[in-house]
Amino acid sequence: MEQAAIACLILVLRILDVSIGTMRVLYTVRGRLATAASLGLIEAGVFIFAISRVFKHVDSPLAMAGYACGFATGTAIGIRLERWIASGLILVRIISRTAAEELLSVLREADFGVTTFHGEGRQGTVMMLFVVAKRKRSQELMRLVEEVDPDAFVTVEGVMRAMGGYMPHVTEPASVRK
Repeated sequence: MEQAAIACLILVLRILDVSIGTMRVLYTVRGRLATAASLGLIEAGVFIFAISRVFKHVDSPLAMAGYACGFATGTAIGIRLERWIASGLILVRIISRTAAEELLSVLREADFGVTTFHGEGRQGTVMMLFVVAKRKRSQELMRLVEEVDPDAFVTVEGVMRAMGGYMPHVTEPASVRK
């Protein structure tokens, strides 16, 4: 096979295996055992095939460039894929000084479960709103907050596990419920 074709094959294989590997790591961190293990199996198979091609053409600078570029591109694609899939849950903390009641109403109307606390901030009384939701709804949630209270302070983080409370349409896979 011609060197350019080998380099392209290696590039594509590395993009594939690194994309899968990036997603596998993210699912591992979330405790999704079956998904992570399945992705690991596919990743290893593709990697073995890719690396065998690299070692057959170890003297080819094009093959080495294909390997390196495939690794970098695969990492970026893996992260984008995982964001697109948007599995799991998020915790959104919203601190509002001026529009908390309206924001509470809008979020509940949009079928988000919201828990509130009253607090004291640097500039006076605030209301804190806590929302646990599917990551797939994060953009919708952030858009609502920005529309109602663009001055709100918002933090978002991933949730490993949640139970009880009001979380509409949230189901955990059996492997996470243990």
